[in-house]
Amino acid sequence: MRRLRSWVVRSSLSWLGLACFGAPALAQTSLRDAIAAAEAMGARTGVVATDASGAIRFRHRPNELFAPASNQKLLTAAALLGGLGAEFRFTTRFALRAGRLLVTASGDPNWLTGSAHAPEVVFAELAAALQKLGVRALAGIDLEPGVFRGPARPATWPADQLQTYYCAPTGPFVLDLGTFSLRVASTRGAVADAAVVAPLCDLPLRGSIEMVEAQKGAVYGALEQNGAVVVRGKLFRRAAPAVVKTAVGDPATFYLAALRRALAEAGIRCDAAGTAVPDGEVFVYQSELAPALLRMLEDSSNFDAEQCLRVLGAVGGDGSLAGGMASMHQQLRRLVGELPPGVVLLDGSGLSKDNRLSPELLVAAMQAAAQLPGGRMLHDALPIAGRSGTLEERFRGTNLVGRVHAKTGWIRGASALSGALDRADGSRRWFAILMNYDPKQNGLNKDLKQLQEAIVAALDRGEGVS
Repeated sequence: MRRLRSWVVRSSLSWLGLACFGAPALAQTSLRDAIAAAEAMGARTGVVATDASGAIRFRHRPNELFAPASNQKLLTAAALLGGLGAEFRFTTRFALRAGRLLVTASGDPNWLTGSAHAPEVVFAELAAALQKLGVRALAGIDLEPGVFRGPARPATWPADQLQTYYCAPTGPFVLDLGTFSLRVASTRGAVADAAVVAPLCDLPLRGSIEMVEAQKGAVYGALEQNGAVVVRGKLFRRAAPAVVKTAVGDPATFYLAALRRALAEAGIRCDAAGTAVPDGEVFVYQSELAPALLRMLEDSSNFDAEQCLRVLGAVGGDGSLAGGMASMHQQLRRLVGELPPGVVLLDGSGLSKDNRLSPELLVAAMQAAAQLPGGRMLHDALPIAGRSGTLEERFRGTNLVGRVHAKTGWIRGASALSGALDRADGSRRWFAILMNYDPKQNGLNKDLKQLQEAIVAALDRGEGVS
């Protein structure tokens, strides 16, 4: 059966003269032929393109519903720009209360080791503010979640992937995108050298990774469990040092551990008799929406999509995942009006396989968001063809390099590409290409990517409604 499917794919591409000629042939394929080739492979295809004013330039299955994969993040970005605004700042507040440090959550997603908002840098600034007040000891630390509550992940996410970095949990207090990084290096001894390198904290390390002489079967891993990092597995003795990234169990555990470590390094003791200073705010830290939006679209960060939606919900008084989704619906209605019947939005990232939306809705939301004050941020945060993010390796060898700003998407049974095309004549096209097929089919996405690029090339040539 697999051989038959491959033959059908090759035949469909050969029918268009694409199998042997690569990018040049794709660049000359008509819009209708590219769509027909995708559907001949079993990929139901929806395409909508508008000009910068929103006028329809082309449509094929515009109102049919598709699983959008990570193109769902475009709706999330539109909702965030509508509800928070491009100038929004996450604001985390630190105060003293009865000798204890009170941290009030903002859900800030930007605290990443090695970035401009590295946790150890933020906490060092906090420590300096405390030292300036003469604080040398704290009676304790209290993390106040405020309106952030409820589950850390959408219930519709794949249960067998929750330990992976791309399924990291959200929450009121999160560092390093809800993950921790473990550096593993071989030794001459019986066990490997292992250490948590991000976020910087002093959580205990339990278990060990055995050194072995054979490469086959040498696998290892780590997880956070009951306030400790547990490691296990085997490491090939001649393996190069590596850093593995894993979803945390409880984001607040790492947040608190990193904060305690930074304070201790500054000579401020915790869980001691607090220094007698007046209650009040001692430090406020802010970061911008822009870095999170860039990671969401350019890197396709599931964490940033879900975390920022929770912040959107928190602004309305409910920082749960459900509150974020309710706020997303509200903002989309403000942007495009009532959502079409049958639309299903279950998360902000598109990892849920049961999301359903139409190409026309997706284009309308992008085009409307781009008209908002600061709406250019949507266009500028998208991956750029042949240059950045998930489009860095795509459109190579064509004249579209640098002119397509678009979001990719793939889960089993869904492949997508949507965004903006800056045409050679200076005009702009907003477009959505959604393709759904039998998730049991393997290896189809590579061919569909080629056809998506052919569709964009045809739009660049002006095909469609004139």
